[in-house]
This record gives sequence, C-alpha cells and structure tokens, in this order.
Amino acid sequence: MSGAILFLNRWPLYEDERRWENRLAAPEVVFSAETDRVTYVCDEGGRSAVPADAERVHVVTDFDDVDGVLELLDTVVREQGPFDHVIAFSEMLLDLAATVRERYGVPGADREQTSRFRDKAVMKEVLSRAGLRVPRWASCRTEEQIVEAAEEFGYPVIVKPVRGASSQGVREIGSAEELRALCAERSLRDFEIEEFVRGEILHVDGVLDAAGVPLFLCTSRYVSSCLDFEISGEPLGSVFQTDPAVRARCEDFAVRCLSALGLRGSAFHLELFDTGDELVFLEVGARVPGADVPYVIHDVHGVNLFRLWVDVLLGRAVETPAADPEESGGWLIVPGPRPLPQKITQAVSLLGDIPYVYRELVPRPGEVLVSRPGSYATLQGGRFLFRGGTQEQIERAVRQARAQYRLTAEPVA
Repeated sequence: MSGAILFLNRWPLYEDERRWENRLAAPEVVFSAETDRVTYVCDEGGRSAVPADAERVHVVTDFDDVDGVLELLDTVVREQGPFDHVIAFSEMLLDLAATVRERYGVPGADREQTSRFRDKAVMKEVLSRAGLRVPRWASCRTEEQIVEAAEEFGYPVIVKPVRGASSQGVREIGSAEELRALCAERSLRDFEIEEFVRGEILHVDGVLDAAGVPLFLCTSRYVSSCLDFEISGEPLGSVFQTDPAVRARCEDFAVRCLSALGLRGSAFHLELFDTGDELVFLEVGARVPGADVPYVIHDVHGVNLFRLWVDVLLGRAVETPAADPEESGGWLIVPGPRPLPQKITQAVSLLGDIPYVYRELVPRPGEVLVSRPGSYATLQGGRFLFRGGTQEQIERAVRQARAQYRLTAEPVA
C-alpha cells in the first residue's frame, strides 16, 4: 500500500480524441486503483481529469488563493487523516505542494528545496557557488542598478521574471534607452537581468531516483527557441540527439548541475547553451518537460516520465528503462496567426506528406485559436510529432515541415 496521496491538479483532459496533451499524466495512468488512496484537489479545468468513480474530490476556485486551499486541506486532514505523499505535475503548483508538505509534515521537497528550481536567481547562485558556468546575472532593484548591470554584461541583455515558465515576461533588451523605457513601463522588482549567451540551446530531460541517480536521460537540441516562439512567433521544436559525444557532454553537465542543486526523486527539465567552447546553464525545472517532449519520449523510447516519477515518489520497484540511444524523434509547434484570437479558414495536414510525421494536431476550419499564456501543449497553429528516422533525417523532416506548413485564418473580434 502506497499510503494516502494528495494530488494537486490543474490540467484538463479533453474529450477531443485528436488531442493527446496531459494523457500520459492522467490519474488512471500514473496511479494504481488497487494500492493508491488518492485525494484530488483541482480547479475547474483539472476536474475533467479526475476519474469518474473517485470518492475524494475537492474543487477550488483558484489555486492562487493559497489561504483558501490550505483552509480546505485543514478540514480534509482533520476528517481523513494525514497525507503520506503530495504530488503535483504543473510547474505552477510546485510552490503550493512544497507549502503543503511543510504544513503537514509530509516527506518531500520543502519550500527552500523547491526555490532552487523555481527561482532563477537562487538556482544560478547555487550553481555558481559550485563552480558551474552560469550566465552573469543580477537581481533587479533600482533603475540605475539595472542599467549598471547591463553595461557590465554588454548589450543585448535578457530581463526575465525570477519565477515563471514558458518564457512568459522574458525580454531581450538591446540598448540602455530600451532598458530605461522598460523600467518606466513596469516594476521589475521580481525580475532579474542576465548576460545574453550566444550559442545553440539544448535540453536534457529525465528522472532521478531517490539517491539522485539518473534512471533515464534524453538530450535534445531546440529548433528556434522558446523566447523566439513567445516574442516573434517562430515555430518551436526539438530533436533527440544521438551522437554519443554530444549526449555524454550534455548529460554529464546536467547531472553535475542537478547534484549541486540537490535534486533527488524527481523528474527534471534542464536547458543549457552550447557556445562551441563551453556549456552554460540556462535554467532547470523539477518536473517533466513541457510541450510535446514527454509524448515523443514515450512513443520513441517507451518511457512515460510522469509514471516513472510517480513510481519513484511512491517507492515502487523501478527497473531502469532500456531506451535505445540511437533512436531519434522530434516535435514541432507552429503558433497561430497573430493577434489572437483567430478563426481558422484553412489548414493542411502533413501526415503522409512529410516523412517521419506520425501524429499531428491541425486546427479545423472554423476553430478559434485563443491565447493561453504559458502553454505550449494546447491547440496551436499546428503540432507535429516525428519518429522512425535517424537524427539527421528527423532534423530534415522538422525543417521541411516548418517551411511547408501553411494555414490561413481571420481575426475574431
């Protein structure tokens, strides 16, 4: 028996069978009906993912109302008894999960440990002290201090929220005038400024066991970048790297970063720069990667990162997945026309036309694309998954899909 589990969830499951997002994280997939006693706390969106026969379900209006959530949980604990595990998959619920663990004495990551993976200034400070290369950075305080830091780093610089996800609120600033205008436009109290690092961006994803030993690792190289996707509307994707030297170099660096940060018993998504001369840490999350990364990992390597993470958290016996390091795969997300919302008038399937595309989510004529900040895994202008070829073949197919895909739309008032 795994004990009493509190599952915090804000991710919906869609009845539309075209849409695969969140299905690998569905409770029926990651929990066992025979051994796991799960209490669900969810918002209205997350309610759709809760099994229909679940008995302990509590719906909150807003997870940002932490006091209200804790008041509800006080009642639940009084009536049902304490929890043995607190699990949350969403980046936006990791802080709440840590608060709940501390409040009720539940083992697992507390707020200080969680801050190393939520606060970008904290994570870089820890890694810098450990002698690992990170971008030069400074917390934003006064306008003059921010401008002085930029002069020290050299333009362009990056200004970003210390807590956030999916490049929300991130700005590339090219001059002192632009930086002063940003300071006048909004408060940067919860932001940091850091040097602009030139190089390719890769990500290493996986799961560590309770001792911090990797159970699974996968290295990918981005097509474009998350920032270009958010700011410029560039298609975003990545391709699994199969070159042993590239993988060894990136994965060794990632594991050293994770060890310095003290991560154990967790999934992770770590991004880094490859300048050609060195690897530079970008940022890390203590959760399963976003976008379509976990789905292609599952379809290529047979590994469900959500289930593997839960198995580790619940102390289940886990066999190290036997993934094939020579198998590649990839994904591509094409954003919708801007400004949103837009109603689709035409979109053409790439299945059967572009090699190695095995699944797609293409909007239908009449469907409306709306803005959902911070979410790559939703209905976009187009989403495409690739497998079945070498790394070079997948890379060519992704470039071909990016160049060939077309859709038309009209603005919606």
